[in-house]
Amino acid sequence: MRRLVFLLLILVVGAAVAGCFNPFSPRVSTERVVSSPAPTPSSPADVVRLFVWCWKNRDPSRYAEVFTDDYRFIFAPNDSAGNPFRDRPWLREDEMNMALHLFTGGADQPPASDVQITIDNVLNDVPDPRPGHPFRWHRAITTSVDLKVTVTAADGTPTVTPVFGHALFYLGRGDSAVIPSELVAKGFRPDSTRWWIERWDDETGGTGAQAAARPAPRPGARPASGEPITLPPMTFGQFKALYWPASQ
Repeated sequence: MRRLVFLLLILVVGAAVAGCFNPFSPRVSTERVVSSPAPTPSSPADVVRLFVWCWKNRDPSRYAEVFTDDYRFIFAPNDSAGNPFRDRPWLREDEMNMALHLFTGGADQPPASDVQITIDNVLNDVPDPRPGHPFRWHRAITTSVDLKVTVTAADGTPTVTPVFGHALFYLGRGDSAVIPSELVAKGFRPDSTRWWIERWDDETGGTGAQAAARPAPRPGARPASGEPITLPPMTFGQFKALYWPASQ
């Protein structure tokens, strides 16, 4: 029995030395872990779910497969963050730059360390009300959105930015969608079984009961040790503008 215990001890010590493992100071992975497979965008609702999956998993490559080449983001009415886009719209290129910087870092902002986003469990699509968009190929979905993005500073202090309200998505079926050229080069083709996001109207406002429940921190106030700083709610447009590089 003693010999068996002695042999087991040798094996444990050997494994610890070989792997530089300290059982009293275990390693903590800094890699993002994909919680679930990416949804297949085979319906209007599923392409919206893929959009959410990309935010949760901070995946810019899959995010590029969500939007048509003629995609537009429409800022909430009276949102000052949209002022740079009064004369020209927020394009797919802007969306991709924003996502790359948010998910991986850039534009003078550190990357998100955590993204929590919740939408309606049931997503009901309706005919696209815009003229010239036949309902067979074009649908629309309105959903509530509750977003919390955490950014961790160099000193380890996390800051949470909340966004909540609604989003209106206009979806196009793949056999009528304008597919981006870089995706065509990768083999994407017109496909009636795939859906894309053509337009996103921001209907978040940062006001209401939830805003009242999240008072702004006092100037100079510091959170208790380990407690995150929670900023006042933003519109989606305001938040995205933080990661939009005007000079890049």
